[in-house]
Amino acid sequence: MSRSWKKNAYAGDHKGKWKKRIANSKVRMYLKNLDNTLQNSDYKKVYETWDICDYGALYTWKQYWEHAIRFWHKWGYKYYPYPNKKEEYRKWYITYKMK
Repeated sequence: MSRSWKKNAYAGDHKGKWKKRIANSKVRMYLKNLDNTLQNSDYKKVYETWDICDYGALYTWKQYWEHAIRFWHKWGYKYYPYPNKKEEYRKWYITYKMK
């Protein structure tokens, strides 16, 4: 089996329990009012499904590296060593390029 990689450097938001819990709590709060009833998939009208996971980022390696340098200059110069280009590339590759 051949290895493959993403054609675009994209990282999106993943579903998680806490995001689903927030959505479910909104629906339960809506249903506390006795006038409100939901039939079948009407819960989608109360809390839109794309609001659960709607984050996405598209970064090229150059943009990611510039962001890492800016972040270090703004926040990390006292606490973190200067970013290593090889290590940062590996982080970018795992997050944005690998499947």
